[in-house]
Amino acid sequence: GIPYWIFVMWLDFVTYLHHHGHQDKLPWYRGKEWSYLRGGLTTLDRDYGWINNIHHDIGTHVIHHLFPQIPHYHLVEATEAAQPVLGEYYREPKNSGPLPLHLLGSLIKSMKQDHFVSDTGDVVYYEADPKLNGQRT
Repeated sequence: GIPYWIFVMWLDFVTYLHHHGHQDKLPWYRGKEWSYLRGGLTTLDRDYGWINNIHHDIGTHVIHHLFPQIPHYHLVEATEAAQPVLGEYYREPKNSGPLPLHLLGSLIKSMKQDHFVSDTGDVVYYEADPKLNGQRT
């Protein structure tokens, strides 16, 4: 029971942070604006400290989305090779200490600000619902 739920929560945490919460909000593309490349470039790399090793370097998430056929044991070197090519489209992850406690701040900030996306538009961003933040409208 409990180990399973801890695993599920960790998996959700990791997945959520690869697609949310950075210094700026990430665009989400759909319809005519979406492409495989654009979709891959709206993910984020994250540094999980010592956990990187047991997660097969999935923190190198951008290159994983762009080239899913690259084996996990080449993700770090592939990311390093791709960074100069990606230029401004690559968002450098914040470095972690041994424990990735810095990610809790990213999670909390994102959960306070990223509640929904509009039903209209081909380039959308997460928006905050004032009701969920305890604000009156």
